Amino acid sequence: MNRRSDNVLRLQHAPGGVATNLRSVLANGRNEVVTNGPNPEFGFVGSDPYNTNAYTGLVVPSTPSSAINNARYLFLLARQSFSTGEQDASNCGVRLVGIRQYAELIARIPAGTAPLEQEVEGGPSVGSTVVFRKEIVSPLWHPADGNISWHVMVINKVQRDTRNPANTDGFIYQDALSPALLYQTTGPYTPPNGGRPWGTPIGASLGNIHELRYPWRAERAERILNIPIPVPCDVVLFASVRQSDPSLNPAFAECCVNAQFAALSPEDQFLVAYSQYAQYGSIAGSLVFDQNLGEEVP
Repeated sequence: MNRRSDNVLRLQHAPGGVATNLRSVLANGRNEVVTNGPNPEFGFVGSDPYNTNAYTGLVVPSTPSSAINNARYLFLLARQSFSTGEQDASNCGVRLVGIRQYAELIARIPAGTAPLEQEVEGGPSVGSTVVFRKEIVSPLWHPADGNISWHVMVINKVQRDTRNPANTDGFIYQDALSPALLYQTTGPYTPPNGGRPWGTPIGASLGNIHELRYPWRAERAERILNIPIPVPCDVVLFASVRQSDPSLNPAFAECCVNAQFAALSPEDQFLVAYSQYAQYGSIAGSLVFDQNLGEEVP
């Protein structure tokens, strides 16, 4: 060690040092930031012992993008802020080591619909909606009229004015510090910044991802990447969603359903089975960071 800054950082966790037995932002460790936001389905029952209506993921509005001038919904899924003190002199203090992506299809079927009466015996009373979900697991799959792009961006330490009377939980003007659908206008919806995520890509291959490259259920997701973070900055995971139009979903003639249906992928089977209703439901993502001050990047 030839710099005083090196000594200061290393002495924090030395026996008798200022951070002994304390876990602070400068302590070695790993953390995962996961999308969590309001879910209307839990508005009356609550999703946890604290009786909140929040759940993992953010709900994509059901209005198709084709109905709002082809606007794409811009989501902020995960955000982590880092200061200068969280990096050592060798610029190896904080690293992005993992990503997770989640997307699903949803079919919201009004009670009393003829096919539903046959499929769901003893279902909800008339006036309610029965919901079916299907996780998207095929990495390159997307509906005919929709798609999702994912963006890991680095944002400088700037403060944007997010005040707006239309703000609600999970729906914030221009920018947010927590998971939210970002907007510029609400009638009709338009995304901020021309629909493009704020910041600059953290890496060429992570700035614009067009597939589910990092599955939600992946084991040891914290060992997928090893990218140094240029602190001070915020690292943000965005998703840009073109919501699909259910009226454009494919459907089979009854005479050919069995033969053709069996050949479809699980996502296409869901799309065909609920062709009048199926579209994107909730999406979620996470970023995994490793803070090992003083360690060299392998």
